[in-house]
Amino acid sequence: MHLILTFLIMLAPLLQQQEVTVQEPDTLTTRFDVSIPGGGDFFYPDQIEPEPISASLMSGDQKIIYISDRWRFTFVDDLKFADPDYDHSDWEWISTRLMETDLAFRNWDGIAWFRKTLDVSPSLAGKPVALLVDRHLGASEIYLNGEKVLELGLFHADPGRAEVYSHKEPLAIVFPEAGENLIAVRFLNPRYGEAGSLNPEHGFRLLLADWVTHQKEYYAFLSVWIGSNLFYIGILLAFAIIHFLLFIFYPKERRNLYFSLFAAALVVLTWLFYRIELATYTFETFELFRFIAAAEILVLVLAVRFTHSIDRDFTPSYANLMFTGGLLLTLLFWFIPVITPLVRELVIALLVIEILRVIFLMGYNRRRGVWVLGVGVFFFLIGLISGVLANVQILDLNAQTVNMMGSGLLILSVSVFLSRDFATTQKNLEKRLEEVKELSERALRQEKISKEQEIEKRLLEEANVRKTRELEEARALQISMLPKKLPLVEPFDMAVHMQTATEVGGDYYDYSLDKNGKFVLALGDATGHGLKSGIMVAAAKSYFHTLVHQNDTLTMLRKISQGMRNLNMRLMYMGFMVVEGHGRKLSIASAGMPPAIHYSSTKQKTEQIILKGLPLGGKVNYPYESRDVEMEEGDALLMMSDGLIELFNKDREQLGIGRVEEILLNSAGYSATDIINRLREVAESWTGGSAPDDDITLMVLKIPEK
Repeated sequence: MHLILTFLIMLAPLLQQQEVTVQEPDTLTTRFDVSIPGGGDFFYPDQIEPEPISASLMSGDQKIIYISDRWRFTFVDDLKFADPDYDHSDWEWISTRLMETDLAFRNWDGIAWFRKTLDVSPSLAGKPVALLVDRHLGASEIYLNGEKVLELGLFHADPGRAEVYSHKEPLAIVFPEAGENLIAVRFLNPRYGEAGSLNPEHGFRLLLADWVTHQKEYYAFLSVWIGSNLFYIGILLAFAIIHFLLFIFYPKERRNLYFSLFAAALVVLTWLFYRIELATYTFETFELFRFIAAAEILVLVLAVRFTHSIDRDFTPSYANLMFTGGLLLTLLFWFIPVITPLVRELVIALLVIEILRVIFLMGYNRRRGVWVLGVGVFFFLIGLISGVLANVQILDLNAQTVNMMGSGLLILSVSVFLSRDFATTQKNLEKRLEEVKELSERALRQEKISKEQEIEKRLLEEANVRKTRELEEARALQISMLPKKLPLVEPFDMAVHMQTATEVGGDYYDYSLDKNGKFVLALGDATGHGLKSGIMVAAAKSYFHTLVHQNDTLTMLRKISQGMRNLNMRLMYMGFMVVEGHGRKLSIASAGMPPAIHYSSTKQKTEQIILKGLPLGGKVNYPYESRDVEMEEGDALLMMSDGLIELFNKDREQLGIGRVEEILLNSAGYSATDIINRLREVAESWTGGSAPDDDITLMVLKIPEK
């Protein structure tokens, strides 16, 4: 029953993550908008005039051409800008998405012109090409070589008379000839001021694709999306009607009434998310947010009232007081939808706490049939985890489908619980009448206890087997995400070693190498072990490869920390060390990791590179530091997690960093692998061969002696 609340809280973001539009490949996610206040943009590799467009650039099964979202722009409105002969070389570059960062130091009244020159290959000239409107928060006129070919929405110089574009179907555009073709977009966001507090993007995004392919995909999407959602809504509605009829025929069983209302509220909430997905980034979503803000609270309130009805120990006055207060809060969020999110989260937290309290009391009092709800919780968790892994493209599944299956089984388990409880009550009454005649009260009580103990034993055994299997699968997944070996970068010899303490460890290492020979090494240590640490490692890997070559190391640490914090995994943090190398010069940055140790062959001594910094994922925007090291022949650099230096021997003494430095002092003639093997031998000797209490990760860089 406690997962009903998880279902309600998680349903919204999970459904909203089911992007209907086609996502760019990972290699294109580095195109973020970076503006210099006061004038000029950073140069991006994709700021090419003209930008090449050809059929060979259509990637994937969906045959999409990912044209750059950085166009020439001006906030002046003049129809002469549609002329292909107009010289826009003095215009600045900007992302057509019009992020808050792009507009922070610019005065914009909602109208802008964007221009881009495309070099169209002969294979695409004269043929219909699909124009995909990936994002569009307004109305626009699209000109091709000076002629207006499309109007998205209803463009009007008077914003009050404009109509925003809110469709998803692919549009056809024909490039009349090969070579240079100019696209000019006259764009208007009539509600820019209103949207500023609700959406960080205020512009549009256009893609090109194969026309035939996307015509088929669009209608296939409509069929699947509408069909699956309506089917799911139909199931919820069926449960609501059935249990409402049960209440009508037996009014004393009010649990059926509250469950019926709860299921009906879920129907409304599911329909709202279904509508908001079809609205896709238009201002219709802002209107739906008002309904969703109230509907989510209403669903939680009905969930609380339903749990109160299950536990008969609650007094009607207390339950009715909570229910009335919840309805008043629902009305409050309806009339004032822009209430600070902190207040809304506080209300949700209070409702969650109340349900958890009721469930705990029922478990403590051995409420009969609670295990049925546990079965539904198990399947919901499987669906939730599978959906999350599908969203991050770890599993090849449809996230919407697995989420619907998991939450649907949860609703089914609640219905089964009510039906079973009602049927069991009736059967037990009949059975008790017969048993009272034959058995003493003591024998009856003993039999009941024995049955309950047997059920608990079986459930515990099944849970242990399931947990072991899931942790083994998670460990295999984590190991598969780590590089098999470090790159070959002259003049360095690199080696790495990891030993996990449990099935799923919290340590992480990775690297990235760009085409200029610059490499970046990463070493992380998440708090604790187990599945949560594995999730932190997966998130760290994703953020690292997304941000590594578009930011300096300190900026990357801050952004990864913010991303970790957004995961909302309480009391979970991650130490992180980054080494950036180009030639023999290394730049080291650290966030809550043990110091790196630099061995200088010239000076014949070691140095601890101590960089203070909080682990990633905290609420503090910490000013991380970095330090440069110039490597020479024979020099070695050791990075490590705290698992090695915190190893205990049989006398409960720690290995310490001093013994590690001694090995580096005697590493002349050793390779990077030799140094790691020597450290492993010392660790095994120190612990007497016993398994470590914490994960151990070692990474060594050395310049071999000639």
